[in-house]
Amino acid sequence: MKFLQQLSIYTKVVLVLLFSTLSFVFFQYVSREYYSGQLGFIFLFSALIVLFEGFHFSLFVKILIALFLGVAIPFLDVIPHADLVVMRPVGSKIFMNFLTMALVPLVYSSILTGVVSLGDLSKLNRIGARTLTYYIVTTAIAITIGLLVANVVQPGNHIDPQVKEQFLGKFEEVAQKKVSQATKNKKTLFETVQSVFPKNILSEAGDERPNMLSLIFFAIVSGLALLKIDQKLAAPVIAFFMGITEMTIQLVIMAMRLAPYGVFAIIGSTIASTQSFDLLVALVPFSIAVIVGLFLHVTLINTVSLKLLSKKKNVLKIFASMKEVILTAFSTSSSGATMPLTLKTVKKDLGVGPDVAGFVIPLGATINMDGTALFQGVSALFLANIYGIHLTLGDQLTVIGMAVLASIGTAAVPGVGVVILTMILVSVNIPPEGILFILPVNNLLDMLRTAVNVIGDMVCAVYIDHVEKSRTS
Repeated sequence: MKFLQQLSIYTKVVLVLLFSTLSFVFFQYVSREYYSGQLGFIFLFSALIVLFEGFHFSLFVKILIALFLGVAIPFLDVIPHADLVVMRPVGSKIFMNFLTMALVPLVYSSILTGVVSLGDLSKLNRIGARTLTYYIVTTAIAITIGLLVANVVQPGNHIDPQVKEQFLGKFEEVAQKKVSQATKNKKTLFETVQSVFPKNILSEAGDERPNMLSLIFFAIVSGLALLKIDQKLAAPVIAFFMGITEMTIQLVIMAMRLAPYGVFAIIGSTIASTQSFDLLVALVPFSIAVIVGLFLHVTLINTVSLKLLSKKKNVLKIFASMKEVILTAFSTSSSGATMPLTLKTVKKDLGVGPDVAGFVIPLGATINMDGTALFQGVSALFLANIYGIHLTLGDQLTVIGMAVLASIGTAAVPGVGVVILTMILVSVNIPPEGILFILPVNNLLDMLRTAVNVIGDMVCAVYIDHVEKSRTS
């Protein structure tokens, strides 16, 4: 919107203030009987459009502003919380759909062209084995950190019985639904392996929640097939999918224009729908344990990986290059939705080769769950304390093993966090309906753990790329 940028700063500031004031007036003082109820939103988003399109802010700054406004407006209560909840589809549907509509073609084309560019089955095996090993080891380390922090903080030990009754009253029905869904989606080892081999890839890819493991498998074997046929026949197919990869990256760039509006809507509606203050206070020790664990994992494990494994001197510069991806992952709570931007960033900003990036990032978005695993560890100990169940060292080792295995085995299942946590709780004899105690803060912590998951994907890509380039130098 060039005409907004051509206005004077004074005019733009006046327009932002005017639209904001009109929005506030309509939401707070004008009866819904006299207007359709949408004018408040029209003025609100008009103010945001002038703010985000009129000023020369970088995308990172725009998202930061959107985060700040999304948190501040519900707390200041300038717009009724019920109205803020209503605007959630701007982020959860419009922005997320635009961002993810290119997900399937991007994953398929990037992995296929990545396999073809490797040109050697032994190289593919080497990269695949190293990537899987890295993801499994870092997931095990993450949940170990979570358990260590939880053992120090001991969250859940002193929750008042009255507060427990509040939890039961507010969240019992929701918890039962989530446990039921987790049980329904739970798969055996052989069912999980079977799901990797799609009967019809079009139906798998066209599902509302695509089976990413089967899509990745199909892309890998398609790339191997292209390596085996006459190169005169393979060349136009490879060129076509290279074009698809570049096209989808451009779609991601276009989608990110909507990111500030989507982030504002998601954060604002999430804060507005947060439950009562008493329940949140009761969960402060648990939340602190999760946040501290996630911070330690990012600052210690990922930094060590970049420094020692990838031999990078300027780690801060690498993290700075990840900032837009981290904010997007935090805002959307979805590694999958963020993956197109993650791929673009690791290739363009972190210098990872397209063959490595095209293989490591989609696989990581599907099976790498450092932040989620850490959250499972803290949650298990938190719920054990609430129910007065002592987790022995053997029980905690079981939690680690179950979390690592489940993070791979249930990667493509909807509601994966609840599925994994339910399996862990059952394995150490904690009532699975105990998840109701973490529901009030689950959405906010989900944002943080998704950001950590995505950081782990990018750090792994940097490491694998370093190893491969070292072999050829």
